[in-house]
Amino acid sequence: MTFLHTRAASCNQAPELRYSLVYDQERAELRVALLEGKGGDQDAGCHCYILGTLVSKSGTTEAQTELKKKVLHTLWEEVLRFPLTEEDMPEGTLTLTLRNCDKFSRHSIVGELKLSLANMEESFGTAQWERLKIPDKEPSTGHGEVLLSISYLPAANRLLVVIIKAKNLHSKQLKDLLGNDVSVKVTLRHQSLKLKKKQTKRAKHKINPVWNEMIMFEVPQELLRASSVELEMLSQVGAGQSHVLGKCSLGLHVTGTERSHWEEMLRNPRRQIAMWHQLHM
Repeated sequence: MTFLHTRAASCNQAPELRYSLVYDQERAELRVALLEGKGGDQDAGCHCYILGTLVSKSGTTEAQTELKKKVLHTLWEEVLRFPLTEEDMPEGTLTLTLRNCDKFSRHSIVGELKLSLANMEESFGTAQWERLKIPDKEPSTGHGEVLLSISYLPAANRLLVVIIKAKNLHSKQLKDLLGNDVSVKVTLRHQSLKLKKKQTKRAKHKINPVWNEMIMFEVPQELLRASSVELEMLSQVGAGQSHVLGKCSLGLHVTGTERSHWEEMLRNPRRQIAMWHQLHM
């Protein structure tokens, strides 16, 4: 039986996690029991879960708890299991990440804990407290941010990208572009090959424009992991001319929130996952 028990604490304090590890030699399996968590903020309407990621010479394996409503006491009765040979253990690294999911399906990292398994064998079977590390905020690029959701429908082989809105689309260099129409060009790629591109309708280039527009691509499921989407924020400067305000790419070839957004989509078919992304040049 596995418990994660959250208690109210100061919002400024990093959350803590009480966990235990067990290694089953017969099954060559690492088991992670998430016993109790405390600290962090209690966001009304939020859900939360724990994502475990094991990296070893044999590759990367992920497992996560169920999504539960984030209340004062949150309980999971589950164990995260990872295949792991004794030979791979000394170089293995386990990351436990506490994540929030709000009512708009926007996922955010609350804190994470990285464990080197080379030094953990003596503590197997013993429950212990560890303080989670709060992730560093990604530095602002000055080009603004875009909110979008992505989802994949396996039965229809359809990738849905919803461009919701953008904010802070201004900088000293681009202030003269305010008032022009702005649109978002979305390009589907498979590895380095551009397959198809589509564009939203134009919106008045305010600092915080809104689209709420869906773009759909047909993508076979076997190609999804190697595919990606690129977004370009375009300001119309004249007849047939546009200026790139910023861009971002979602896929497994990138890092940070742009990668984690794609990973969340792969783990949750048919569910719309929304996140904010920094635009860059």
